[in-house]
Amino acid sequence: MNNGPRQRGMGTIGILSGPFSRYAAFTIALLNTLKPPDTRLEYTQNTDIVGNMNLICRNMRGDWLWILGDDHVWEPDLLARLMAHDVDVVVPLCLTRTAPFSPVVYSGEVEEGVYASAHDLPAGELVQVHAAGSAGMLVKRRVLDAIGDPWFSTDGTGMNEDLTFCRKVRDAGFDIYCDTSALLGHIGTMTVWPTYQDDKWKVDLDVGNGNSLTLDYLPKPELAVVA
Repeated sequence: MNNGPRQRGMGTIGILSGPFSRYAAFTIALLNTLKPPDTRLEYTQNTDIVGNMNLICRNMRGDWLWILGDDHVWEPDLLARLMAHDVDVVVPLCLTRTAPFSPVVYSGEVEEGVYASAHDLPAGELVQVHAAGSAGMLVKRRVLDAIGDPWFSTDGTGMNEDLTFCRKVRDAGFDIYCDTSALLGHIGTMTVWPTYQDDKWKVDLDVGNGNSLTLDYLPKPELAVVA
């Protein structure tokens, strides 16, 4: 019996790596991932992050692209859960790997290049968001076809490549969603996970060897220049 995600045509998992990044936890998460049997893996390694992301898009095959960095970890069913929504662009919930551990999901653009982190997301729901980081982002081919090469770029305002991509997605008429029940860990000095306990979001810091530290609250909503 195939317990993986229901096959929806061939797709691509694009793996982005820095020049010195090596994480065993990432490798284990990738090997354990439930995925359609004809899924293709693509790999890039360069200091040019924007170039890496565009190369992944050019090399993709199939109907969808799942964008991963090698500084993340996830549960085996994450891809299957994202695919089940059958929307054009969807991300799991991920936090920054350094304090203040803000969600890499944004509720709106206050002014040019200044985004508000979405701190009040409902738990366990699929919600439409203004923008998000590309970590764990599942994108349908038709979105990439509509945007065209280059998909990722910077625009001179300090906005990073993820936010300029999200702007292109919106301008092309597509919506962006976040599944707040689908969680992505962010590897730094500790692995940072979002967690929902006692009716509120908290931060779970995995310090290794089965030990963790939970922060009772997320920082208050703030405006941050995302660069």
